[in-house]
Amino acid sequence: MNFLRTALTAGLFIVGSSAAFANTCLATYTETAEPVLARKCTACHNDASPGSGVSFQKGSGYDFLVNVASEQLPTMNRVTPGDTSQSYLAHKISDTHESVGGSGGKMPPSGRLREAEVEAIIAWIEGCTVEQ
Repeated sequence: MNFLRTALTAGLFIVGSSAAFANTCLATYTETAEPVLARKCTACHNDASPGSGVSFQKGSGYDFLVNVASEQLPTMNRVTPGDTSQSYLAHKISDTHESVGGSGGKMPPSGRLREAEVEAIIAWIEGCTVEQ
């Protein structure tokens, strides 16, 4: 985990401009978080299941996540770039969502995420910076 965070942080500091940071956030999502979410979450969260509120199919998850209010906790974004404490996705996969006022069960409900997969998603959120 420390290696992944260090590598991700170093990569973000190498890139200089805010536009490059925005592109890096999406690129890092595509490289690290999207494969996990697509593999573990699309059975329920896909383009064909509009009731789920989010799709993790390749190519669509990022737009459903970053700076988008959570349906279960509208006062918190699904992903707040750089801040896992204010990112509902981080709480759902860490099973801390109820402690911040959320509802429902831990995600995913079956086929638990491995520690390395949770760490990859958390590292992406922590390293993500987008233009406002």
